[in-house]
Amino acid sequence: MHSSANLTEGPIISGIVAFALPLMLSNLFKQLYNSIDSAVVGSFAGDISLAAVGSTAALINLLIGFFLGIATGTGVLYAIRYGASDWAGLKKICDAAMFLAFTAALVIGMGGIVFAPRLLRWIDMPEDVLPIAIVYLRIYLAGNVPNLLYNVAAGMIRAAGDSKRPLLYLGASGCLNLILDLLFVAGLGMGAPGAAVATVLAQLLSCVLAVGRLMRLPEEYRFRPTKMRLDRGAILDVIRISVPCGLQAAMFNISNLLVQARINSFGSVVMAGTTAYGKLDGFIYMPTGALSLTASTYVGQNTGAGHMERVRQGVRLCLGLSLAVSLSMGGLVIALFRPAIGMFTSEPEVMAVARQEMLYLATMAWVFTFSDILGGAMRGAGEATPVMLISALCICVYRIIWLTLVLSLFRDIRMVFLCYPTSWALSSAVMAIYYLCFSKLRKMIKNGVHPT
Repeated sequence: MHSSANLTEGPIISGIVAFALPLMLSNLFKQLYNSIDSAVVGSFAGDISLAAVGSTAALINLLIGFFLGIATGTGVLYAIRYGASDWAGLKKICDAAMFLAFTAALVIGMGGIVFAPRLLRWIDMPEDVLPIAIVYLRIYLAGNVPNLLYNVAAGMIRAAGDSKRPLLYLGASGCLNLILDLLFVAGLGMGAPGAAVATVLAQLLSCVLAVGRLMRLPEEYRFRPTKMRLDRGAILDVIRISVPCGLQAAMFNISNLLVQARINSFGSVVMAGTTAYGKLDGFIYMPTGALSLTASTYVGQNTGAGHMERVRQGVRLCLGLSLAVSLSMGGLVIALFRPAIGMFTSEPEVMAVARQEMLYLATMAWVFTFSDILGGAMRGAGEATPVMLISALCICVYRIIWLTLVLSLFRDIRMVFLCYPTSWALSSAVMAIYYLCFSKLRKMIKNGVHPT
């Protein structure tokens, strides 16, 4: 008997909601302990340290985000095999993914320690922020092994239909992060480096809990670190799906890094303002991110089981839910902006920048729903490459062109903010056209067939 939920049976809406809610709460915990870092640093270490934490986020996401594609790709393969009851295949995928994640984490850690100053200068980090940012980045990247292992392990746990345990693990991690933030930053005066140490230790706890769960799965696909058998076919399968997923994440993060470089050129006040708003902005995208992952898992399990009518209904339902919730979250951030932004800064100039960014981003966040949900659904059917290419062109390439041309004509921070909603609209339009006219998933739904 297998303890994870099976999304190929039962009422569709209750299954999707039951799976998505813990994911949303997991994203909430992630955003909360990222926000806690910034709130504690901003309150006890000042705006320069706050700028150091926030302005390194895009670089960290770029370096780690590509390899988090291993978690996404593994989740897709795991869901398909779980839906097909291929327990031997699950074991092979698990061993291959954990090996690749650990190897990738070591490479990132060593590279981050050596190249941190060069990377930060590459994104035009201001000299008054640079020393703190170097130390923060080195600590964060040196301790990224538990972060990658947790994400891969949690991805497999969720792909088998269990989204509740990763939530509990992340909740425990978030509580520890808060305690350690207060100890290291507020109590010991360690500033931004203390926040990095707190984050690494909190991620270690969630990693231990998630990997421990894999080691207690049913016997036929239990993870045994001392008895790992690397199957060449499984490794190639993970790489085949993971690389496009990782490249897609990299495209987003490269574009965000380019945007961050432009923001940095406006000085530390603008940097602090965008950092402060960014912590609120993340709450708006939590529902869409959770429902995109839900769509991938749901489509993966049901295509593996051959239930194509359930796939059609599930994709529509995820779209509708995502639109409703992202509109609600955007409205909530706008309504609560003043007291919420006050948790991160009390400087009027910094708050003014944050409010300006909110007016461009919070009102338009719902537009990205179509790109994220349809992309997640197609990834669940193994169509990772076209989703990656659409994101690369409509997000990364578009933003490069926008920032190069528009900022050369109008040097105004509002032009930087505007590149986000316009790229979301383009990506959603192209993704919807591809899904309706060309995607393998859409053809499988229309023909009632599934992958062999």
